[in-house]
Amino acid sequence: MLKTFSPATQGAILLVSGISIFGFSDNLTLLVSDKVSVGQFHFSRSIIAMVLVFGLGRLFGLSVIPQYWKPILIRTFFMVTSMLLYFGVMPMMPLAEAGAGLFTSPIFVLIFSMIFFKERIGRRRVIAVIIGSCGVLLVLQPGGSGFSFYQIMPVMAGACYAIGSIITYHYLRDESSLAILMSFIVSIGLCGALITTLFTLFPVGPTLIKQAPFLFQGWQSVDALFWLWMVVIAAGASAALSLMTRAYQLTKTSYAAIYEYAYLISVGFFSWLVWDIVPNNLSILGIVLIIFSGVVIVFAQQQNVNKKLNR
Repeated sequence: MLKTFSPATQGAILLVSGISIFGFSDNLTLLVSDKVSVGQFHFSRSIIAMVLVFGLGRLFGLSVIPQYWKPILIRTFFMVTSMLLYFGVMPMMPLAEAGAGLFTSPIFVLIFSMIFFKERIGRRRVIAVIIGSCGVLLVLQPGGSGFSFYQIMPVMAGACYAIGSIITYHYLRDESSLAILMSFIVSIGLCGALITTLFTLFPVGPTLIKQAPFLFQGWQSVDALFWLWMVVIAAGASAALSLMTRAYQLTKTSYAAIYEYAYLISVGFFSWLVWDIVPNNLSILGIVLIIFSGVVIVFAQQQNVNKKLNR
C-alpha cells in the first residue's frame, strides 16, 4: 500500500511510525536501567535483536550482509556513539529533555551539509539555528544548580546522529535496510560488551558510580524479568530502526528530519503516562524552540529546492 505514495511520503510515514515506537520502547529502558550498565543493556538487547533481524531477513528474503562496507562502517561508528551517549544519560534527566538534545540533529544536519556538501544557508536557516541553540540552552540550563556535563551528552549524540543520517542518504540508498540495521546492532552489542568488561576489570571510583551507575557499572547478574523486558525493548527497537533506516533511504535527510520530532511527542507522552515525569517550564519552552527551528530549517530547504526546480 505504501508504494502508491511518493518516496518522500513513504519516508515520512515510515519515520513517524518508527520514531513513535521508539518513544514507547525508550521509556521501558528505565525499567532495567537500575539493574545493569548502558553497555550491558546494549549487549543484552543486541543478542535478542540480532535473532529478530536475522529472522526478518529470512522471512522476507532480504540480505543482512552489507555490500558497501566503507560507508556502513563509518555510519555505524557515528550511530553507535550517538546511542551510547543518549542511552547513557537517560536515567539522569527527563526523557523529553534528553530527546530534545538528541533531536538537535536537524541543526547539525544543516551545518554539516554546508561544510561537507557546500549547501548554501539562507538567512532564515541561520536564524533558525540561533533559535534552536537558544532552545538547547533552555533545556540544559547551564549555570543552574542541576546542570552537569552529562546533560551535554544528548546534544553530542544529536551531532553524531546527524552525520549517520547524512551518510545513510548519500551513500547507502541501495543498501539493504536490514544489512544496515544488523551492522548497527552487532556493533553496538560488541561495544557494549567491551565497555562493560573494561569497567568490570578496571572499576571507577564510587563517586562516579553513584553519579551515573548506568554509565559506569561493570557486569551485573540479572533475573528472568530483566530478559522479559529486554525482549519487549529489543522487539520495539528493531521494528523502529527498520522503519527509520528505510525512511532515510527513501527521503533526503534534511526533509525527513522534521518528522523525527514525533519522538518528542511520543517520549513525552509515555514519560507522563508511565512515569508521571514532566519537564519544567523552561525545558518545555526550550523543546518548543528546538522543534520550531527544525521546522523552519526543513521548510526553508524545501523552498530552495523548489525554486531551483522551477528555474
